[in-house]
Amino acid sequence: MTNFPLPIASCSCTVRAVKRLALLTLLGACAGTIDGPGSGGDDQTPPDDSSAVGRAMQWVEAMVPYCQAPNHKPDADAACPSTCNRPDVPEWDPYRSDCSGLVSWAWDLPAPGRITDTFAPYDTTVSHAITASDLAPGDAVNNDHHIMLFKEWVTPGSEATFIDEPGCSSSEPYAREFTADVTLDGQTITVQYHGTFTAIRED
Repeated sequence: MTNFPLPIASCSCTVRAVKRLALLTLLGACAGTIDGPGSGGDDQTPPDDSSAVGRAMQWVEAMVPYCQAPNHKPDADAACPSTCNRPDVPEWDPYRSDCSGLVSWAWDLPAPGRITDTFAPYDTTVSHAITASDLAPGDAVNNDHHIMLFKEWVTPGSEATFIDEPGCSSSEPYAREFTADVTLDGQTITVQYHGTFTAIRED
């Protein structure tokens, strides 16, 4: 009879150990501990759901559709369905899922959310204007008809990623992120193909 180099029990334990090591290695990579920031690989660390960007990314990942009303309520926007119907999430339901509703949710402001002219620079109750070059994750950019959350710089001062709800008439009528070239002038930021905005920060 041929003798095995290891008892069968030892072999199965060895296989389990190898599988466990492989799993831990994979989990470590997914958590960003292997290819984390500064390691030369992509940072795979998931967003902090308690941060403004993390909260906004919940809507992006769910592709929450644009509407100017709380969930299951009549929507007065003629470009949208007459009733707002979105994924049923109790925390989201009271908010409008328009551009300012998204920022209100991200900033954890009361539902149904503020509108563009109740954010800086028009109203400084909950936010204030900042120098555009100082934009940091979780800040926003606002004008008289649209507001977007600032996610991150791709190239500081010239290219950035934003999160917004672009409207029912858009080809992407749901929460999304996009990257665009930008130009800065004091507190003003011009986002290519999207317009000119004031950089703002929550108080």
